Amino acid sequence: MGQPAVQKTPHFILEGEGDRVLSKKKLDELVRQVTGGGEGDNLTPDVEESVLTLADDFVDSVITAACRLAKIRPNSTLDIRDIQIILERNYNIRVPGYSLDEVRTVRKFQPAPGWTQKMNAVQAAKVMGKNDA
Repeated sequence: MGQPAVQKTPHFILEGEGDRVLSKKKLDELVRQVTGGGEGDNLTPDVEESVLTLADDFVDSVITAACRLAKIRPNSTLDIRDIQIILERNYNIRVPGYSLDEVRTVRKFQPAPGWTQKMNAVQAAKVMGKNDA
């Protein structure tokens, strides 16, 4: 009886320093992972600061757009689906392991009748040209 009916999920703890999304230590680790871990493969302080600012701005813009999208729906909470939609539509980023519930609709290319006739004529001309040779 003493436990609540719905348990709260634990809050996410940022690895960044202060109000940063990404810490300098984690950025350095990522750079070493991408470059192969060589000694001279460090970022200059200016570049490091620019990358950290860029990461903060990216996360801020994604979350802001996702919140706007969630606000359009009659829901007061931000859902993973809102973030997925923003990442896929605005940045063409698909997060592996997370798929949208709705089925993606892919439009099949329907050429105009005039274009189809022209392409058939081109194909016929190619066939006729090969037979003459």
